Amino acid sequence: MTPKTENVVAAPRLLFSPDPVIGWSLTPEYAVRVGFRKGILQHIAQDGWRYVPNTPETGPKVAIYGCSFTYGTGLADDETFTAQLQRALPKTHILNRGVGGHGTVQNLLQLRRDIANGAVDAAVFALISDHRFRNIAHPQRMRQYLNPAWYKLGVEQVPVARMDASGRAYILYHPIWQPVIRQADFQIFLPDEYMITAATLAVLELVRETARAAKVPLQFVLMDSLDPVFNTIVQNRFADTVDISTPYDQAHTFMPQDIHPNVTANSLFAGRLQPLIAKLCDRLPTGGQT
Repeated sequence: MTPKTENVVAAPRLLFSPDPVIGWSLTPEYAVRVGFRKGILQHIAQDGWRYVPNTPETGPKVAIYGCSFTYGTGLADDETFTAQLQRALPKTHILNRGVGGHGTVQNLLQLRRDIANGAVDAAVFALISDHRFRNIAHPQRMRQYLNPAWYKLGVEQVPVARMDASGRAYILYHPIWQPVIRQADFQIFLPDEYMITAATLAVLELVRETARAAKVPLQFVLMDSLDPVFNTIVQNRFADTVDISTPYDQAHTFMPQDIHPNVTANSLFAGRLQPLIAKLCDRLPTGGQT
């Protein structure tokens, strides 16, 4: 059953509402039309997350945390990899925790929120290489927030990572509206590639610590191959990380209209994730039965 829809908007960003913890969240019972695909309407469920059809009332709750790749930009509700996983795993409750523009810091904060609310039994963190720039207040990313649409939405801050002298990550909130970065050239002051990646690795360590403390089985997966060096570094640091990426071409994306993964790519994601999620459920105290 398609969820109740109060408002239909014309652009994905208009789904966003300010959120004091994760910066912005999806608005319950909203829907958005896909501009480059005729007749496609994406629904936000009553709980404020992308609608996943046919979720069961019982079963282990597996949350997949990510960005627009996980949310499913350009896809109908039943085309996302989370929806395809739900069809393949009818006794498992698949939760789509993807929000456009979110990075690993926001995913971590949402994981903490879900743990506190008893809303997750197992977790998958779906990573793309661009999350590195979202996880810090990088001018490349901050300039995107200068679009007046963000100001009109009332989104005021974004959580980002910093590192202390021991290399441990901590989170602070950075104001979004920073007009000075539009003109200034900060290139000489920016951290290098090693430092940018190190911050994301430190955040992933926090994710792993958080999941272990709550006894939530965890899986990291890599969703794109735009930066093979970054992917290799993550896999070397976290040995159980799995690369499920698809090629960045017209066969696997909506290019030239949109750069996001298409239905073909999402079918591949779902197929590669299915055995990983089955293993996560097997690690639950009840053997996957809740």
